[in-house]
Amino acid sequence: MTSSTANDDLKQPTGVLAKLRSFQFGVSQRILHLWIRPTVLGTEQVETQTSENDQICYVLAYQSTADLMVTDHAAKAFELPRPLDSLNDHEHRSFFFLGHPEGFIGRKTQRGQSERMLRIIDEVRQSLLVSNEADSPNKGRTKIVPVSLFWGHQPDREKSVFKLLLSENWTVTSRFKRLLSFIVHRQHILVRFGEPIDLANLIQDEPEAEKQTRKLLRILRTHFTHQKQAIIGPDLSHRRTLIGDMLNADEVKQAIHSEAQETGKTNAKIEAKALSYANEIASDQSYRVIRFFHVLLTWLWNNLYDGIDVNRVETAQDLARTHEIIYIPCHRSHIDYLLLSYVLYHSGLTPPHIAAGKNLNLPIAGPLLRRGGAFFMRRSFRDDPLYKTVFDEYLHQMFTRGYSVEYFIEGGRSRTGRTLMPRTGMLSMTLSSYRRDNTKPIALLPVYFGYERVIEAPTYMGELTGKSKKEESIFDLFGVFKSFTRPFGRVAVNFGEPVILDKFLEQSWPDWRSNADEEQFSKTCIELAEQLAHNINGAAAITPTNLLATSILATPKQVIPKARLEKQVALLQELAQRTSPSSHITVVADPANELVDQAIEVAQLTVEQTPFGEIVQADKTEAVLLTYYQNNSLHVFALSSLLARFVRFSKLTQTKQLISHCMDLQPYMEAELMWTWGAEFENFIRHTLEVMVDLGVIVQEDEIIKIPTPTSDASANLIDLAEVIEPMLERFHIVTTLLKHNSIDSRYDLESTAAGIAQQLSTIYGLSAPEFFDKKLFNRFLDALQTEAYVNADNQVINVAHFERLCYVIQSVMNSDVSYNLLQAAHKHQID
Repeated sequence: MTSSTANDDLKQPTGVLAKLRSFQFGVSQRILHLWIRPTVLGTEQVETQTSENDQICYVLAYQSTADLMVTDHAAKAFELPRPLDSLNDHEHRSFFFLGHPEGFIGRKTQRGQSERMLRIIDEVRQSLLVSNEADSPNKGRTKIVPVSLFWGHQPDREKSVFKLLLSENWTVTSRFKRLLSFIVHRQHILVRFGEPIDLANLIQDEPEAEKQTRKLLRILRTHFTHQKQAIIGPDLSHRRTLIGDMLNADEVKQAIHSEAQETGKTNAKIEAKALSYANEIASDQSYRVIRFFHVLLTWLWNNLYDGIDVNRVETAQDLARTHEIIYIPCHRSHIDYLLLSYVLYHSGLTPPHIAAGKNLNLPIAGPLLRRGGAFFMRRSFRDDPLYKTVFDEYLHQMFTRGYSVEYFIEGGRSRTGRTLMPRTGMLSMTLSSYRRDNTKPIALLPVYFGYERVIEAPTYMGELTGKSKKEESIFDLFGVFKSFTRPFGRVAVNFGEPVILDKFLEQSWPDWRSNADEEQFSKTCIELAEQLAHNINGAAAITPTNLLATSILATPKQVIPKARLEKQVALLQELAQRTSPSSHITVVADPANELVDQAIEVAQLTVEQTPFGEIVQADKTEAVLLTYYQNNSLHVFALSSLLARFVRFSKLTQTKQLISHCMDLQPYMEAELMWTWGAEFENFIRHTLEVMVDLGVIVQEDEIIKIPTPTSDASANLIDLAEVIEPMLERFHIVTTLLKHNSIDSRYDLESTAAGIAQQLSTIYGLSAPEFFDKKLFNRFLDALQTEAYVNADNQVINVAHFERLCYVIQSVMNSDVSYNLLQAAHKHQID
């Protein structure tokens, strides 16, 4: 498929030869256009960054007739100027090649320069001298658009070894291999249009003609290298070479020497031990295995989900060109890491190397996961300095070589649907590596997975109702094959706000390059972990199941007329769309009645027909699982629910008083929700009040807030909305009551007592929410009280005035029956 016809630097043939070649090229082009089905990315930036009068010249990395035809096909399909058309009166084509084949078999090189490129540069240079083109915005400009092509990047559905051998990699491709790729990869060609380069601006920035050409070549070569790295990953060195570099690192050599001295063993034996550690840890990523996983997972998603909604993946695509990316997903399911790799690969990005627990390094599955990019780590290695050093060095090699990496800061999967308190282990290793070598900029990119139903639902329900936690195993995934008959709805993959490590460190620790203070290092790791956890929640996906769960759990005994359920879902949907605390949060947009029907099917709730309409009910088991999905999105509705509760229970009528009470509770809500409104909290409150007034949930006259007419639908909506945050406020009430009326020195005893009282209240009021009495949630509240300096480490109130005010604010929104039963339980504990 490659011939001199495509060589832009050769003189055009004339006469019969010209007609013959033109006929040959035209026939080949028609055949190719009928045969191929490429995936095209980046056309929008060409459209937005060029005008109708601009002269667009495409540049391809290497000379190839096939690549040129595919580019022309893509340009025609998206109504862009075509590379085979004339650029201007002097150039009969609008493309050139950066490199060309050499030798009999056509090995590619970027030595030499395109004659057409030189002519175009010279023409723009002369035009600038004559007409000052750069200062004439209405005149067309010459713009260079780099185009990257990848044959076989997206796999065929057949698991053909032959096709996998032809997949795109860093090896320089011959004409023969490209011909074979054309035959077998007709539907799996990726075309990526790059950002246009304004040639006039480049020439004006560099006065010397020779340097202008060198600068353009440097920009283009860098672009193609970065684009290839973003699409297929960095050039993979041999695994043995990487491990050899690890063992030759000064830090590892020192650790080997120290352990040899400490144990009395020879350096050779300790080196062998370090080598075994390195082999145990290191991945052996293979593009062919990645493509095999893509085939497998495409089949799995098609059978499991109704679809995958991907939002803001362009954030990752943009960052991949300039930064090394560390993906930080929430951890809801074993599906998480498979789903993220699939989405990235499908979006034209290389799948990351994934930190996996050693428990997943099982026979058959372990080697396959390792070839897919998994590297394995022990859960704890504090007592093995040599292992820690080897693992640290492996991560450092990953970062400095430009690999994308993925790890979970929550440690394990969330069984409650909440984002768990982040751990700092992997982040501390990342910061240590970056302090050691920060030549490659790093971006940490949060990712949120929004499942309408998790495949581990039966396991989670068992654990939430008191069964012991099962050891995580990759074989848990095989249980999904029994579930193909169950509806799982759709799944959302949302990319959040990235944390650029340089910028974060400059703000959090300005002298991080020179300051070796361990306390400051630890504090910075904690701040980074919390920021990432908040950014994960800031990219939440509000699904039909989230809306259904939040609505039905706010009702007594989880029973509600369907008509009322639809109205409440519509309200929550509107609130999420208009009061979301982050612009990265996505909200399902379908009509409420369709959402309810879909969610009922996925959640498998009971719908009973009565003379007065349909009744929707969740039994005890289903209600437990619904708390999981409510917790996914609780931070989105917490503020509006709190306002509704103040209006309903405390009879607050003054806007200023409402705002003041909300701000009293702000730090404790943020601690439980793993979310922060920050200094803009008052503005969020005012905006949320405006939206609630607009939706009729509350009534406002000047600065006076009132409840709606008691018999109205709006009043029913207010009552249900006020119940959403009740469990959180009750936990606050339990702890503050115990601190006020009891003397409990032990933090453990205080948490246990609070959890016991919560369990008692849960039994009395029939709450189907075992996580209501989760000790970890009481622990978060106590930590926040200490942070705010209301309580000391001995559980003694040290700021009495402020603590009394907090107690008053919480008491004002409590149901009187709950307060009475709580006081009785606290008094009984004091007597005991």
